[in-house]
Amino acid sequence: MKLQQLEYVIAIAQEGSITGAAKKLYQAQPNISIALKELENKIGIQIFWRTSSGMILTPEGEEFFQRAKKIVTEMHRLEADYSSKTEKSISFKVAATRSTYITSAIGYWINKLNETKNNFNVRFMETNTHQAIEDTGIGRADIGIIRVPASQSGLYAKQLTQKNLSQKTLTEFKMKILMKKSHPLAQYEDIPFEELKKYPEIIHGDEDLNIFRKTYINPDFVSTKNEKMIYVYDRGSKFGLLNTVENAYMWISPVPKDQFVGDMVVKTCSYACIPTSDIVIYKKGSENEALVKDCMDSLIEFSEKMLTNSNK
Repeated sequence: MKLQQLEYVIAIAQEGSITGAAKKLYQAQPNISIALKELENKIGIQIFWRTSSGMILTPEGEEFFQRAKKIVTEMHRLEADYSSKTEKSISFKVAATRSTYITSAIGYWINKLNETKNNFNVRFMETNTHQAIEDTGIGRADIGIIRVPASQSGLYAKQLTQKNLSQKTLTEFKMKILMKKSHPLAQYEDIPFEELKKYPEIIHGDEDLNIFRKTYINPDFVSTKNEKMIYVYDRGSKFGLLNTVENAYMWISPVPKDQFVGDMVVKTCSYACIPTSDIVIYKKGSENEALVKDCMDSLIEFSEKMLTNSNK
Protein backbone atom coordinates (compact mmCIF):
# COMPACT_ATOMS: atom_id res chain seq x y z
CA MET A 1 0.00 0.00 0.00
CA LYS A 2 1.43 3.36 -1.05
CA LEU A 3 0.76 6.84 0.33
CA GLN A 4 -0.06 7.99 -3.20
CA GLN A 5 -2.84 5.38 -3.43
CA LEU A 6 -4.38 6.74 -0.22
CA GLU A 7 -4.24 10.26 -1.66
CA TYR A 8 -6.05 9.02 -4.77
CA VAL A 9 -8.84 7.48 -2.65
CA ILE A 10 -9.25 10.73 -0.69
CA ALA A 11 -9.39 12.85 -3.83
CA ILE A 12 -11.93 10.54 -5.53
CA ALA A 13 -14.17 10.56 -2.45
CA GLN A 14 -13.98 14.35 -2.18
CA GLU A 15 -14.47 15.05 -5.89
CA GLY A 16 -17.00 12.26 -6.55
CA SER A 17 -15.24 10.99 -9.65
CA ILE A 18 -11.90 9.82 -10.99
CA THR A 19 -12.01 12.64 -13.53
CA GLY A 20 -12.35 15.22 -10.74
CA ALA A 21 -9.58 13.58 -8.73
CA ALA A 22 -7.27 13.60 -11.75
CA LYS A 23 -7.81 17.33 -12.26
CA LYS A 24 -7.29 18.08 -8.55
CA LEU A 25 -4.07 16.07 -8.34
CA TYR A 26 -2.78 16.98 -11.82
CA GLN A 27 -2.59 13.27 -12.70
CA ALA A 28 -3.63 11.26 -15.75
CA GLN A 29 -7.04 9.64 -15.27
CA PRO A 30 -5.88 6.12 -16.34
CA ASN A 31 -3.09 6.18 -13.75
CA ILE A 32 -5.58 6.82 -10.94
CA SER A 33 -7.96 4.12 -12.23
CA ILE A 34 -5.17 1.53 -12.36
CA ALA A 35 -3.85 2.50 -8.91
CA LEU A 36 -7.36 2.23 -7.40
CA LYS A 37 -7.89 -1.27 -8.87
CA GLU A 38 -4.52 -2.43 -7.59
CA LEU A 39 -5.33 -1.12 -4.13
CA GLU A 40 -8.77 -2.76 -3.99
CA ASN A 41 -7.27 -6.08 -5.12
CA LYS A 42 -4.52 -5.86 -2.52
CA ILE A 43 -6.73 -5.09 0.49
CA GLY A 44 -9.61 -7.30 -0.65
CA ILE A 45 -12.48 -4.79 -0.44
CA GLN A 46 -14.41 -2.63 -2.86
CA ILE A 47 -13.84 0.98 -1.87
CA PHE A 48 -16.22 2.65 -4.34
CA TRP A 49 -19.45 1.84 -6.10
CA ARG A 50 -19.29 2.99 -9.72
CA THR A 51 -22.63 4.67 -10.51
CA SER A 52 -23.99 6.84 -13.30
CA SER A 53 -23.81 9.82 -10.96
CA GLY A 54 -20.21 9.21 -9.89
CA MET A 55 -18.07 7.30 -7.43
CA ILE A 56 -19.73 6.55 -4.07
CA LEU A 57 -17.99 5.06 -1.04
CA THR A 58 -19.14 1.61 0.04
CA PRO A 59 -19.60 1.06 3.82
CA GLU A 60 -16.18 -0.60 3.95
CA GLY A 61 -14.84 2.14 1.72
CA GLU A 62 -16.13 4.83 4.11
CA GLU A 63 -14.16 3.30 6.98
CA PHE A 64 -11.08 3.00 4.79
CA PHE A 65 -11.46 6.61 3.63
CA GLN A 66 -11.63 7.97 7.20
CA ARG A 67 -8.55 6.04 8.25
CA ALA A 68 -6.70 7.03 5.08
CA LYS A 69 -7.41 10.73 5.77
CA LYS A 70 -5.85 10.48 9.22
CA ILE A 71 -2.76 8.73 7.88
CA VAL A 72 -2.21 11.18 5.02
CA THR A 73 -2.79 14.21 7.26
CA GLU A 74 -0.30 12.94 9.83
CA MET A 75 2.27 12.13 7.16
CA HIS A 76 2.03 15.65 5.76
CA ARG A 77 2.42 17.11 9.25
CA LEU A 78 5.41 14.90 9.91
CA GLU A 79 7.02 15.93 6.65
CA ALA A 80 6.34 19.63 7.31
CA ASP A 81 7.74 19.48 10.85
CA TYR A 82 10.98 17.83 9.89
CA SER A 83 11.53 19.55 6.57
CA SER A 84 11.26 22.89 8.40
CA LYS A 85 14.03 21.78 10.75
CA THR A 86 16.33 20.94 7.87
CA GLU A 87 15.63 24.38 6.45
CA LYS A 88 16.78 26.00 9.73
CA SER A 89 13.36 27.29 10.63
CA ILE A 90 13.38 29.48 13.75
CA SER A 91 10.55 29.30 16.26
CA PHE A 92 10.41 31.75 19.17
CA LYS A 93 7.74 32.98 21.59
CA VAL A 94 7.67 36.21 23.60
CA ALA A 95 5.19 37.14 26.35
CA ALA A 96 5.31 40.84 27.20
CA THR A 97 3.44 43.54 29.04
CA ARG A 98 1.65 45.98 26.73
CA SER A 99 4.00 48.75 25.69
CA THR A 100 4.58 50.57 22.43
CA TYR A 101 8.35 50.57 22.72
CA ILE A 102 8.47 46.86 23.62
CA THR A 103 6.47 46.09 20.47
CA SER A 104 8.90 48.21 18.46
CA ALA A 105 11.88 46.51 20.12
CA ILE A 106 10.56 43.08 19.14
CA GLY A 107 10.04 44.35 15.59
CA TYR A 108 13.64 45.60 15.60
CA TRP A 109 14.84 42.08 16.49
CA ILE A 110 12.58 40.45 13.88
CA ASN A 111 14.20 42.66 11.24
CA LYS A 112 17.54 41.16 12.25
CA LEU A 113 16.09 37.66 12.00
CA ASN A 114 14.85 38.47 8.53
CA GLU A 115 18.36 39.42 7.46
CA THR A 116 19.58 35.88 8.22
CA LYS A 117 17.39 34.52 5.37
CA ASN A 118 16.17 31.73 7.67
CA ASN A 119 12.51 30.87 7.96
CA PHE A 120 11.07 32.02 11.27
CA ASN A 121 7.91 31.78 13.29
CA VAL A 122 7.73 34.40 16.05
CA ARG A 123 4.75 34.51 18.37
CA PHE A 124 4.39 37.82 20.25
CA MET A 125 1.84 37.63 23.05
CA GLU A 126 0.83 40.92 24.70
CA THR A 127 -0.41 40.32 28.22
CA ASN A 128 0.08 41.49 31.82
CA THR A 129 3.07 41.00 34.11
CA HIS A 130 1.65 38.06 36.07
CA GLN A 131 0.70 36.15 32.90
CA ALA A 132 4.10 36.85 31.31
CA ILE A 133 5.77 35.29 34.35
CA GLU A 134 3.44 32.29 34.20
CA ASP A 135 3.96 31.78 30.45
CA THR A 136 7.76 31.96 30.74
CA GLY A 137 7.84 29.77 33.83
CA ILE A 138 5.98 26.89 32.18
CA GLY A 139 7.80 27.23 28.86
CA ARG A 140 4.92 28.68 26.86
CA ALA A 141 7.23 31.63 26.11
CA ASP A 142 10.99 31.58 25.51
CA ILE A 143 11.35 34.97 27.17
CA GLY A 144 9.03 37.34 28.99
CA ILE A 145 9.11 41.09 29.50
CA ILE A 146 7.53 42.37 32.71
CA ARG A 147 6.96 45.80 34.24
CA VAL A 148 7.83 46.09 37.93
CA PRO A 149 7.54 49.15 40.22
CA ALA A 150 10.55 49.62 42.51
CA SER A 151 8.42 49.18 45.63
CA GLN A 152 7.53 45.62 44.55
CA SER A 153 10.85 44.49 43.08
CA GLY A 154 11.61 42.20 46.02
CA LEU A 155 8.23 40.50 45.77
CA TYR A 156 8.67 39.84 42.06
CA ALA A 157 12.27 38.68 42.51
CA LYS A 158 11.07 36.03 44.96
CA GLN A 159 8.34 34.92 42.54
CA LEU A 160 10.84 34.62 39.70
CA THR A 161 13.20 32.53 41.83
CA GLN A 162 10.38 30.17 42.76
CA LYS A 163 9.68 29.62 39.06
CA ASN A 164 13.37 29.06 38.23
CA LEU A 165 13.53 32.28 36.22
CA SER A 166 16.40 34.74 35.83
CA GLN A 167 16.05 38.44 35.06
CA LYS A 168 17.85 41.26 33.31
CA THR A 169 16.81 44.91 33.44
CA LEU A 170 15.80 46.36 30.08
CA THR A 171 14.97 49.96 31.06
CA GLU A 172 14.34 52.04 34.20
CA PHE A 173 12.03 55.04 34.05
CA LYS A 174 9.31 57.12 35.70
CA MET A 175 5.98 57.54 33.96
CA LYS A 176 5.61 60.66 31.82
CA ILE A 177 2.74 62.35 30.01
CA LEU A 178 2.02 62.26 26.30
CA MET A 179 -0.10 65.03 24.75
CA LYS A 180 -0.39 67.14 21.65
CA LYS A 181 1.92 70.13 21.35
CA SER A 182 -1.18 72.32 21.21
CA HIS A 183 -2.33 71.14 24.66
CA PRO A 184 -2.61 74.05 27.17
CA LEU A 185 -0.25 72.23 29.56
CA ALA A 186 2.43 71.61 26.92
CA GLN A 187 3.92 75.00 27.83
CA TYR A 188 5.24 73.52 31.10
CA GLU A 189 8.57 71.74 31.35
CA ASP A 190 7.25 70.05 34.48
CA ILE A 191 3.46 69.80 34.42
CA PRO A 192 1.70 70.67 37.70
CA PHE A 193 -0.23 67.59 38.76
CA GLU A 194 -3.23 69.56 40.03
CA GLU A 195 -3.77 70.97 36.54
CA LEU A 196 -4.27 67.54 34.96
CA LYS A 197 -7.74 66.98 36.45
CA LYS A 198 -9.12 69.66 34.16
CA TYR A 199 -8.46 67.57 31.05
CA PRO A 200 -9.54 64.16 29.65
CA GLU A 201 -7.26 61.24 30.55
CA ILE A 202 -6.93 58.16 28.32
CA ILE A 203 -6.18 54.85 30.03
CA HIS A 204 -6.10 51.21 28.99
CA GLY A 205 -9.52 49.68 29.53
CA ASP A 206 -8.53 46.66 31.61
CA GLU A 207 -6.40 48.62 34.06
CA ASP A 208 -7.72 49.11 37.59
CA LEU A 209 -7.38 52.89 37.70
CA ASN A 210 -6.50 53.25 41.38
CA ILE A 211 -4.06 50.33 41.36
CA PHE A 212 -2.37 51.66 38.23
CA ARG A 213 -1.98 55.15 39.70
CA LYS A 214 -0.74 54.05 43.12
CA THR A 215 1.58 51.40 41.66
CA TYR A 216 3.17 53.28 38.77
CA ILE A 217 2.67 57.01 39.39
CA ASN A 218 2.50 57.99 43.07
CA PRO A 219 1.77 55.80 46.12
CA ASP A 220 -0.26 58.66 47.63
CA PHE A 221 -2.34 59.25 44.51
CA VAL A 222 -5.76 60.61 45.48
CA SER A 223 -8.61 60.42 42.98
CA THR A 224 -10.99 63.35 42.59
CA LYS A 225 -14.65 63.31 41.64
CA ASN A 226 -14.34 65.70 38.74
CA GLU A 227 -12.17 63.48 36.56
CA LYS A 228 -12.65 63.04 32.82
CA MET A 229 -11.75 59.46 31.86
CA ILE A 230 -11.61 57.63 28.52
CA TYR A 231 -11.08 53.85 28.77
CA VAL A 232 -9.66 52.17 25.65
CA TYR A 233 -8.72 48.51 25.10
CA ASP A 234 -6.81 48.83 21.83
CA ARG A 235 -3.41 50.49 22.09
CA GLY A 236 -3.61 51.87 18.57
CA SER A 237 -6.96 53.46 19.38
CA LYS A 238 -5.41 55.18 22.40
CA PHE A 239 -3.06 57.09 20.12
CA GLY A 240 -5.87 57.80 17.67
CA LEU A 241 -8.07 59.25 20.40
CA LEU A 242 -5.18 61.21 21.86
CA ASN A 243 -4.73 62.84 18.48
CA THR A 244 -8.48 63.52 18.13
CA VAL A 245 -9.93 64.33 21.57
CA GLU A 246 -9.33 67.95 22.41
CA ASN A 247 -6.73 68.46 25.17
CA ALA A 248 -6.53 64.76 26.08
CA TYR A 249 -3.44 63.21 27.66
CA MET A 250 -2.17 59.85 28.91
CA TRP A 251 0.52 58.50 31.19
CA ILE A 252 3.16 56.55 29.29
CA SER A 253 6.33 54.54 29.62
CA PRO A 254 9.12 55.35 27.11
CA VAL A 255 7.80 55.71 23.55
CA PRO A 256 9.93 55.79 20.38
CA LYS A 257 9.52 59.14 18.67
CA ASP A 258 8.68 57.47 15.36
CA GLN A 259 5.62 55.93 17.05
CA PHE A 260 4.02 59.29 17.80
CA VAL A 261 0.75 59.87 15.98
CA GLY A 262 0.31 63.48 14.92
CA ASP A 263 2.06 66.39 16.60
CA MET A 264 2.82 64.85 20.02
CA VAL A 265 5.17 65.74 22.86
CA VAL A 266 6.30 63.91 26.01
CA LYS A 267 6.28 65.98 29.20
CA THR A 268 7.59 65.41 32.70
CA CYS A 269 5.32 65.51 35.74
CA SER A 270 7.29 65.31 38.99
CA TYR A 271 4.25 63.92 40.77
CA ALA A 272 5.12 60.63 39.05
CA CYS A 273 7.78 59.59 41.54
CA ILE A 274 7.80 55.77 41.36
CA PRO A 275 10.85 54.27 39.63
CA THR A 276 9.70 51.48 37.34
CA SER A 277 11.67 48.78 35.55
CA ASP A 278 10.95 46.75 32.46
CA ILE A 279 12.69 43.42 32.92
CA VAL A 280 13.48 40.53 30.56
CA ILE A 281 12.87 37.16 32.21
CA TYR A 282 13.96 33.72 31.04
CA LYS A 283 14.56 30.19 32.29
CA LYS A 284 17.81 29.89 34.25
CA GLY A 285 20.55 28.71 31.93
CA SER A 286 18.69 29.60 28.74
CA GLU A 287 20.64 32.86 28.41
CA ASN A 288 23.33 30.70 26.82
CA GLU A 289 20.96 29.62 24.05
CA ALA A 290 21.72 31.52 20.85
CA LEU A 291 18.19 32.79 20.13
CA VAL A 292 17.47 33.86 23.70
CA LYS A 293 20.77 35.72 23.95
CA ASP A 294 20.34 37.31 20.54
CA CYS A 295 16.81 38.49 21.36
CA MET A 296 17.82 39.93 24.74
CA ASP A 297 20.86 41.71 23.32
CA SER A 298 18.71 43.21 20.57
CA LEU A 299 16.05 44.39 23.02
CA ILE A 300 18.65 46.06 25.23
CA GLU A 301 20.33 47.68 22.22
CA PHE A 302 17.00 49.08 21.01
CA SER A 303 16.08 50.37 24.47
CA GLU A 304 19.42 52.11 24.94
CA LYS A 305 19.12 53.81 21.55
CA MET A 306 15.56 54.89 22.31
CA LEU A 307 16.42 56.39 25.69
CA THR A 308 19.47 58.16 24.23
CA ASN A 309 17.36 59.72 21.46
CA SER A 310 14.59 60.72 23.88
CA ASN A 311 17.11 62.66 25.99
CA LYS A 312 18.36 64.73 23.04
